[in-house]
Amino acid sequence: MSFTGEDILLDGGVFRDCRFEACRLHYDGGALPVLMGCHFADCGWLFGGPAANTLSMLSALNQGGFDRIVGHTLEAIRSGAVAMPAPTDTASSGPRRRVIDLGFGRFPVPRVLRRSPERQGTAPQSGAPETGERK
Repeated sequence: MSFTGEDILLDGGVFRDCRFEACRLHYDGGALPVLMGCHFADCGWLFGGPAANTLSMLSALNQGGFDRIVGHTLEAIRSGAVAMPAPTDTASSGPRRRVIDLGFGRFPVPRVLRRSPERQGTAPQSGAPETGERK
């Protein structure tokens, strides 16, 4: 089957020996799609819902001092360590959910610096030197 210039929702889909040309492929974090023997040419990959939240979380971790854990996560993805479905978490009292433990161990929490209340939101006026005092 061939798709050209279409928006394709991947969640839960099964695509075998398909050809995608100039398509926008959407994954929203639902059931994993099956993509076997497919060819992709000039396609865009879009992430929404929980998938977008996961990417935002990884970005925030990377920017917040946890670049090592993000790097280890990407290495685990590249090596195929997260390719197989993980067992469902049975310890939670809420709805069953899929959990992936990449086994990286514990990472130290980075030091978080906070501005004192009198300094928050202050910026020097144009051309004026910053003195640290609020006017």
